[in-house]
Amino acid sequence: MSGFGEAISSYADTVYAVPGYPVNSLIEDTGAELCINEKVALEYAIGDSLSGKRSCVIVKHVGMNVLSDTLAHVTAQGLKSGVIIVSGDDPTAFGTQTVQDSRLYGSIAVCPVLDMGSIDPVGDAFRASETFSRVALLRFIPEDLKKTWNGSFRDEKKPGSLADPDLTMYGRAVRAYDSVPAMKQAGYLPFPVSPLIRGDYHEKRSDRGYSRSFCPGCPFRSVFDLLQEKGILVISDTGCSLLSMIPPYTCGIANYGMGSSVGVAAMSTGTALTGDYALLHSGLSALIDLHSKGRSLLCIVLQNWCMGTTGRQPVPDIMDYIGFLDPVICDAGEYERISKLLVPVTSLTVLVIQGACPVE
Repeated sequence: MSGFGEAISSYADTVYAVPGYPVNSLIEDTGAELCINEKVALEYAIGDSLSGKRSCVIVKHVGMNVLSDTLAHVTAQGLKSGVIIVSGDDPTAFGTQTVQDSRLYGSIAVCPVLDMGSIDPVGDAFRASETFSRVALLRFIPEDLKKTWNGSFRDEKKPGSLADPDLTMYGRAVRAYDSVPAMKQAGYLPFPVSPLIRGDYHEKRSDRGYSRSFCPGCPFRSVFDLLQEKGILVISDTGCSLLSMIPPYTCGIANYGMGSSVGVAAMSTGTALTGDYALLHSGLSALIDLHSKGRSLLCIVLQNWCMGTTGRQPVPDIMDYIGFLDPVICDAGEYERISKLLVPVTSLTVLVIQGACPVE
């Protein structure tokens, strides 16, 4: 095993990867679990973080494009145990179609970026992740794999934290950007970060005095009531599922962007709450990966055949694409039946709850 691979294995409790040049040797050294794509790999790592495990994701530079949406959302939402992305850049396009500098994602996602210059780059990356409660990016180039490894492993776990649930989306941005001076001082932002627009904007829901709520006559309100009453913690997807994180509900503990709930929940709460559009958007990949690996998850899909929070644009019927999972289908009005189905599972279980949005 290479020194680099040994360092990753020493610090990370779990390692996920997508193969390609120049990361294949690291994947072999660490025995990383291969995933269907980079976004799913990062979602698994975030789920592990919420469960108290440090996790590493190994990708080549173009893989950063695939996971970038989730990466940016982590900065706003926060995490617990450290998560690092080890990105292998290919500056001469030896084994890739494009040349790309992964470090630029530090500016986009406002996250720490490290290179291989320190004595303990892997450990430094994990500590940066936990210090700033977001993913840290460790970038290397092929020549770095040839270097003699003189690193030592210092395990200093100081878990990060999730964003205060009372923060507005703008408040979460303020929280994320407040760390920029410290990251610059530490040398973790090699490229400029666009400044956050400051002004008289509410940073807390309690100060604003209102929060988004259900539309009058929403057929899914009882599902949220059941989750809250049963104490079932869920990872919330983007869309109406986010209401599980807004008072009076506290059953939703985190959101990491569109389509992310399935992968994150599989490694943390065991229950994902998503809408049909979010699942079609980018959640299906995680379901396919979980199905192929025989992993368990309760995936609750609220099917309303539209994009409920963006103007009710139509959505294709999810049933045309998840038949291989043998989903259980309920009407939103079947309260007692749904209640009996909201229980811990030992296999991959998809519960589709159907209900039409009320006419405006």
